[in-house]
Amino acid sequence: MKRLMFCFSLLVCAVALGCSSTRTTDTARTGMEQLLISNAVDQTMNKTFLPDVAGKKVYLEEKYLNAVDKGYIVGSMRRKLLNAGAMLVDAKEGSEITIELCSGGVGTDNVESFIGVPGLTVPGLPIELPEVRLYEKKSQFGTAKLSVVAYDTPSGQLVYDGNGTLARADDSNWSVLGIGPFQEGSVRNEVNRQTGDTDFTARVANAVDFGAKTR
Repeated sequence: MKRLMFCFSLLVCAVALGCSSTRTTDTARTGMEQLLISNAVDQTMNKTFLPDVAGKKVYLEEKYLNAVDKGYIVGSMRRKLLNAGAMLVDAKEGSEITIELCSGGVGTDNVESFIGVPGLTVPGLPIELPEVRLYEKKSQFGTAKLSVVAYDTPSGQLVYDGNGTLARADDSNWSVLGIGPFQEGSVRNEVNRQTGDTDFTARVANAVDFGAKTR
């Protein structure tokens, strides 16, 4: 009887408190997609050379830059110029050097491959064989190609032609016999490095390396 009264009390409490649910949403673009592009942009910026801008008034021209995540690209270039000693100005008039920034391609791609047997339907029989994937790999790539041109603002004479600099970021997920996914790639390395996290793939590799060194 006591147990019955206890259960009844719990039921009354549950009804009195009510039920709640949490609503979750996703952004229009995944975080991984944005990281792929920003990682590729970072790599491109690291490989991009600049003319001598130390102590000079520099105007960054953005009108030829038409790409996704334009704000991040422009901000990265401004940071690079400031680190090089440039004095950024908001107007072209009065500047000593104008730097034009344009993109040859900024975007993402996806590639999926597997080794196994595709799903089959047996002719004449109501039998459908399921797909069997022994090995499966899904990869995403972020590509950024940026170009820098600098000229003397008063005369319009070319000072520097950086041509185009290209870089690519990647993130891959693979599994074997349904075990996984194991993750790797430049973006995964960046996330692990910045957060101090180590994914399962890295832990397995470290364990194997440690075992080899202790033999």
